Amino acid sequence: MEQMTKTLLETADELLSRANEELCKPEEDVVHYSVCQNAYNAIVNYLGSFLVENGAEFDKSSNVADLLSSCRAIDKRFNELHLAPLYHPTQNEDVWMSLDTVNSFMAMATNTRNMVIGK
Repeated sequence: MEQMTKTLLETADELLSRANEELCKPEEDVVHYSVCQNAYNAIVNYLGSFLVENGAEFDKSSNVADLLSSCRAIDKRFNELHLAPLYHPTQNEDVWMSLDTVNSFMAMATNTRNMVIGK
C-alpha cells in the first residue's frame, strides 16, 4: 500500500510538472488541452494516493466527484477543495482552449496537491 501511494504521488507530481513545463513556453506555443489534461490526471492521482494511503479503494477510472466525495468521507478538510469544473470533463478540445481554463485547472491541481500532502 505504501509503494502504491508513493507511485501515485510521483505520477501526479510528474503530470503537474509536465503541465507547468507546457506553460513555460511562449503563449502562442502553449497547448492548452495538454495542460488541462495533465492537471486533471494529476488531480485524479493525488486524490487516489490519499485514498490508498487511508486504506480506501481507488479506481483510476472513477470520476473526480466520486473521488473527492470519498476523500471528504475520510477527512472533512477536503470540503474546502472545490473541483466542480472537473465533474463533467469532456474530450472536446474546444472546451479547454482558453488560458482562463488552463489557469483554473492548474490552481485546482495545486490546491489538491497541497491538501493531499498537508501543506
